Amino acid sequence: MPDVLISVKNLKTNFYTYAGVVKALDGINLDIYKGETIGLVGETGCGKSVTALSIIRLIQWPPGKIDEGTITFEGRDLLKLPESEMRKIRGNKISMIFQEPMNSFNPVFTIGDQIAEVIMLHQKKTKKEALAQAIEMLKFTSIPAPERVAKSYPHELSGGMLQRAMISMALACQPELLIADEPTTALDVTIEAQILELMKGLKTKMGASILLITHDLGIIAEMCDRVGVMYAGNIVELADVSTIFKNPSHPYTSGLICAIPSLATKQACRLDTIPGNVPNLIRPPEGCRFHPRCSKAMDRCKKEKPGVYDLGNGHLVSCFLYAEGQKQ
Repeated sequence: MPDVLISVKNLKTNFYTYAGVVKALDGINLDIYKGETIGLVGETGCGKSVTALSIIRLIQWPPGKIDEGTITFEGRDLLKLPESEMRKIRGNKISMIFQEPMNSFNPVFTIGDQIAEVIMLHQKKTKKEALAQAIEMLKFTSIPAPERVAKSYPHELSGGMLQRAMISMALACQPELLIADEPTTALDVTIEAQILELMKGLKTKMGASILLITHDLGIIAEMCDRVGVMYAGNIVELADVSTIFKNPSHPYTSGLICAIPSLATKQACRLDTIPGNVPNLIRPPEGCRFHPRCSKAMDRCKKEKPGVYDLGNGHLVSCFLYAEGQKQ
């Protein structure tokens, strides 16, 4: 069993709005091992980005608040640390590639200055030293003409260049955990492939763990060692990537995989779909949150929340179809 880098237990994050309390995370349990790439996949609104932001405590209050749970990193519960201590961890030991790099960079500072700021904050270097290291990080992510890019403003760069610059900033202090939230959003397929290859290479060179958030099961298959499938604030299935694709056990996971276009047949065919939509998390369904969309739902599913059942070899599933199995 590999060493656990960060352990999330019973994490509950809510958003207090005028319309009611949005129960965004309903008791998340997740261990991230040292040196692995673990993916989170699911439809929009399932809680993937909220999970990432909760781990690094960037949920803004108001309206968001982490109401329950623990996040253990290096023997300390991150949820109990004062903000001054979290600043020493954020961008240093745990970094994040945000979903929209154009909106994540400050438009009035150059790329080099923004990367250098992270280095000066955590490594106590002079501005000259930090700028030199920022240029080296841009080289590390294979950006052409890094000296010119370091002097450029965000609006002067393309989406792919900005994403590389964001990765350079995230890796500037050689973090132990890199959280990548949809790192290839809005990129064309050529640039997407380059970014994924870059992340693979960086993981090998730096040995960091990666939490990869995406909608794309193709990216999951290519990049990840394990994958957690999220639905409506819950992780409904967790297993190594091969098991998820060869033996999906939760009806939601099966639905996602069946919706992938296949080249196995030459004839055009209609893609399978999952009926309905992700529920309103102000008033989520009773029992299993997936039961209104599930073709295998039983009466029990409408009244009780399923536990987590261990199918062996680290394959966990939250579904009453496996209630006779061993509950974790």
